Amino acid sequence: MAMSKDKLRFALFGLGDFGPYFLPYLNEVAEVVAVCDPSAAARARFVKTTGLPLPAFERPEQLFDSVDVDAVAITSPNFTHKPLAVAAAQRGKHVFCEKAMALNVPECWEMVRACESAGVRLMVGHKRRLRPPWARMIALREQLGPVLAINVARYWNIHHYNFPAWWEREELTGGLLAVSGVHTIDWMRAMCGDVALVSALAGPQTDPKYSYPDTLHVALHFHSGALASLTVSLHYPLLHFRESGGPQVVCREGGMRFLPYKDHLDLYWQRMDETEAHYERFDDLGHDHAYRLEVVDFVRWINDGREPCLTWREGLRCVEVMEAAHRSAQQNGAWLNLPLYPELEAT
Repeated sequence: MAMSKDKLRFALFGLGDFGPYFLPYLNEVAEVVAVCDPSAAARARFVKTTGLPLPAFERPEQLFDSVDVDAVAITSPNFTHKPLAVAAAQRGKHVFCEKAMALNVPECWEMVRACESAGVRLMVGHKRRLRPPWARMIALREQLGPVLAINVARYWNIHHYNFPAWWEREELTGGLLAVSGVHTIDWMRAMCGDVALVSALAGPQTDPKYSYPDTLHVALHFHSGALASLTVSLHYPLLHFRESGGPQVVCREGGMRFLPYKDHLDLYWQRMDETEAHYERFDDLGHDHAYRLEVVDFVRWINDGREPCLTWREGLRCVEVMEAAHRSAQQNGAWLNLPLYPELEAT
């Protein structure tokens, strides 16, 4: 379908499962005019599955030298995010990067500095806080008061899924929490604000193919005084990914309980002065809403300078918590102060 000439022109980097899935959301408000992936098979599969014979390139420099674009969307593996974002910024392109932002905090700051130097926008996609069921819990703080504590168990069976091999390597993913936990940590920050202290302990290894612990218990202490616990395991046969991670939230004036299922989500909440719980069922899991909100806000941010729902800050702070937790687990649960790299905070 022909696009309006005034729409932003995007290049899409990463043609695995998520890239082609994300592309239609971009094309609703912009125009993807070129794609890039080092795998010839992935490039061929993209054309077959989408029916879009777009110019496809093996390397970023080939794309930038051949096609005029305004922005890039990075949906490639985690270890490629920093080099792709920096290369795009150096070419003067705005950058939308899917979570996790990068492998560690120094890489995140490299991305930020490159985009700041080039005067381009940098957004990191963290959709969970934007999905209506999860956003509803954020909004319920107005009725239930500030959050005092959150407990989330992300126990699920990764063996139900056929994930690519790079997910097994810490140096390529950023560690266990980048595989399972990144969404939850960002939502916890939306609920409670910035994290002050992080501690974590690793459980016994159950699958030696992972180069990181496959069970981890994380404790967070927020500047607000709130506490949160996040427990993660990839070795729990009773649940699939979408069925795990339902939070229990203690608020000053009440509480919430969220139960995820494969096809719907159940939310219960109650004030301390009430005798019965409120029940809200979400048959729409909210993915479409969240992806559209991210993309629309990113395009408006570029065009009009309007403050978006997300920037790079959410992405960087989430990576910081994950890196601190992984480091703490290596130090037998030592409490680590944030920011993790105070020397990089100065602008």
